Amino acid sequence: MSRRLTSFVLAALATLVLAADAYACTCLRGAIDERLDAADAAVVGRIVAQEDRTLRGARQRLLTFEVDQRVKGDVEKTIVVRSPAACAPPVDPDRVTGLLLQRAPDGGWLGSLCSRVTPGELVAAGGEPRGTVIKVAIGLVILGLVLGWAFRRKARGARPKLPGAPTP
Repeated sequence: MSRRLTSFVLAALATLVLAADAYACTCLRGAIDERLDAADAAVVGRIVAQEDRTLRGARQRLLTFEVDQRVKGDVEKTIVVRSPAACAPPVDPDRVTGLLLQRAPDGGWLGSLCSRVTPGELVAAGGEPRGTVIKVAIGLVILGLVLGWAFRRKARGARPKLPGAPTP
């Protein structure tokens, strides 16, 4: 029995000694509306580059994010998002993702794996309707054409001959 206990203790110590650094990223999930309200900015786009750096002794990852759609806040077309290296979103250049961002005291953007959301969910929760102005303009053009055709027909006094319709 003593030999088993000694083997177990030695194996446990070897595991602890040989283990690499471990980091955890714990995310608190809430309703997307609440998370969007708490964010300073929200964007949909792609992570196109990454760079690992150390800032004040902490490992950080700088993610260059190409914005396809702004959902909230005033952001540029390309932004750099700082994230703790252990909690950075995975970099997949072909994957469109949504990010909820916080403004850092120095003016930069902060994000992490926990701030990642699906693009559809993000746009549905806070996206502005797209193309509103053009839809109104097209509607007004169609209305003008229909009214113009109706007034022209009335001025001519022409009525279509429809089967079964009364004659004037």
